Parts: sequence; C-alpha cells; structure tokens
Amino acid sequence: MDNKLQSKGFLVWGICVLFFLYAFFLRTVIGTYQHPVMQDLDITSFQFSLLSTTTFGLIYGFILIPIGFFIDYIGLKKSLIVGALVCAIASIGFAYSYNYPTAVFYRMLMAFGASFAFLCLLVSIYDWMPRRYSALFIGLSQLIGTLGPMIAAGPLESMSESQSINWRFVFLSLSSIGFALFFLIFLFVDNNQEKSGKNIILRKPGKLISSLKRLFTNTQAIYITLISAGLYFSIEYLSENEGRDFLLLRGISLNSASYMITISWIGYAIGCPLLGFLSDIFERRKTIISLSAALGLASIIAILYLPEELTLQVAFFALGISAAGQSICFATMAEQFKTQFTAIAFGFNNAVIAIIAAINAPAIGLLLDRSKQAGAVSLGDYQLIFSILIITILAALLISVFLLKETYCKSAAEFTVLKPK
Repeated sequence: MDNKLQSKGFLVWGICVLFFLYAFFLRTVIGTYQHPVMQDLDITSFQFSLLSTTTFGLIYGFILIPIGFFIDYIGLKKSLIVGALVCAIASIGFAYSYNYPTAVFYRMLMAFGASFAFLCLLVSIYDWMPRRYSALFIGLSQLIGTLGPMIAAGPLESMSESQSINWRFVFLSLSSIGFALFFLIFLFVDNNQEKSGKNIILRKPGKLISSLKRLFTNTQAIYITLISAGLYFSIEYLSENEGRDFLLLRGISLNSASYMITISWIGYAIGCPLLGFLSDIFERRKTIISLSAALGLASIIAILYLPEELTLQVAFFALGISAAGQSICFATMAEQFKTQFTAIAFGFNNAVIAIIAAINAPAIGLLLDRSKQAGAVSLGDYQLIFSILIITILAALLISVFLLKETYCKSAAEFTVLKPK
C-alpha cells in the first residue's frame, strides 16, 4: 500500500464519511422523538426499545459479517450504492408507518442499509489511506460521523419544539439525503484495487473458510469485541432510549437533558481522533483502551449518582471520550488478521457491539416497564436498573487490563516491514 496521501483517496473517504454520518443519524434520531413515536404507534417503553435499539441492533449485528463478504466480493462502490438506496427507501417507508409491525419492518430495512456504512468507511481507509495512520483516520471518521447524533440530540430537539417539526417529516427529509448520497457515490467513488494496475491474487475457498474459523476462535478478537461493546453501550443507550427521562428525574429540563446527550457526542467526536493520534504516536493500543474503560466507569457512576448539573455535564463529556476508545478497538482488530480479511473482522466487531446493545436495551426497558406498572418510576429505580450500564463498562475494563494483549500497532498476522535507517 502506498504510504502517500492521494486526492482521490480523500474524495472517496469523504463520501464514505458522509454516508456514515447519515447512517449514524438514522440510527440515533429516533431517540429524539421517543414520546411522539410512542404516542403515534401506541407502544410501551419496552416496545420502543425493541423498535429503536433491538430491531436495529440485531439486524445490524447479524448482517455485518455477511456484509463483509459482500463488500469483499462486489467492491466498495457497489456496496455503497446498495446501502444508500436501501436507507433512502427505508426512510420513506418508516415515515409512512402507522402501525407497529410496519414501523419494525422499515426499521429493520434501515438497519440493513446502514450496516454498509461503517464497514465501507473502514475499507476505504485501508484501501486508500496510508496504513500507518489507520487509527487516526478511523478517529477522524468517527469525529465527523458523530455530528449525526449530536444534531439529533440538542439542536433537533430545539428545532422540533420551536418549529413543530414532526418525526415523519424528518424521515422524509432523510430519504432525500439518501438519494443524494446515491448519486455522489455513483459519480465519484471507485474501487482502489480496480485502479491500482496491480496483479490480483485469487484466494482459494479453503483459505477463506479457515480464516473465518480463525476469526471465531481468536481469543484476542473476542476480547476486543467485548471491550468495544462495553465502551460503547452506555452512550448509545442514553442517546436512543431513556437518557432524557432519567435526567428529567434528576431535575434537569428537557432541553438541557438533550444538550447533555449532545455534550457526550462532542466528547466522542473529540476523543476518536485524539485517542487514535495518541495510540498511533505512542504505538500503544491496550494502554489507551484500558484508560478509556477506566474513564467510562468513573463517568457513568458520576452520571447516576452525583447531583450537580455541572458535574453531570463533565461526566457526559467524559463518557463520550471513553466511548471513543472503541475506535482504537477497530485498529486493534485489524492487526489480528491479514489485510484481505479486515472487512470481515470489522463486521465481527461491529456485530458484537450491536448484538450486546440489542440484548441490554430491551432488558432495561422491560425492567422499567415493570417498575411503571407498580407505580411511578423513581430516581432510585432508574439508578438500580441502570446498574447494567456500570456492569458492561466494568467488564470492558477488566478484560482490557487482564486479558487484552498489546499489539504495539503491529500486525499479528503479517510480516512487519522494517525500513532501513
């Protein structure tokens, strides 16, 4: 891989980042409209958690490894085209959903289209960008991508209140953006391997199957996925589900609560490139990941139990920085396998993140529904049930400290090329 930056590479990467931002927005914007969606579809908190997180997460999670094969087979350009079109069509369908089963179907379709976004983005980085800066570009990509949930939290909440923008109009508008992305991809994206002029080495099916077996039996890869899920779950759950209602019980206004969610994504946006840069410069993956998990544990405890609003704002920002550690996990995952299998490895990592979120979110929603049936849900009820957030990030900390091995930013599957001094 050429170690020089290319203008074409920047263009392809930029379009992939825009698609990732779009998909990220689709994933989290429903949390901004939790109560209007629940009222229009006549559903409970548990059903909403299934719609917002579980439906999306399970499809997103289970489809990612097949999507990795799909991208490897048809290439980056065609994969992006499929993803953008499916997202655009799903957004239209969701906007015109007037019953729960229809909404679930289009949310599933939305998840299928969105599942292409991050994998295609990672493939564009490893195809077009210098390998030595991979963690930095993953971090920069996530910085831009997090504009989606940042806009979906505070700013969109304020616009919805002041201008009466309903959720159906928002999803119709998002379908138009999806079609615009389709045209950008069609006109400007290319597969680097098709343009390189290099010989293409065909791999035997047996080697592919054996590598896939190594994916599921590589203990370090499994540890990385569990750490990624633990680091990321809290910020995703608080954004998409009960984060605002919890803060209302803490005495925070709805508008301020929405902006606290935005603050967490600002921390995430800053943390992704910052942690990626530090990880690349100091050539340490395990250390940065472990520090991220420790910060996350401290921040979620502060969010649940410390009373001051300023402390909460700092804690939400720190939670975002902590969650950014999962971007380092992707770089670490890539270092566990040969280059041709990175898309599948990324799919495995993202799949576990999504599946664990899809399990935890409805579990929390079901417990909250049971508390509501017994009477008004108290702050103490929320704190007890949200202990699941503490457990997930504590697990990530313990695994990163005691089980994860340091890669020193070197591939564990391929030879390291030493440059002469």
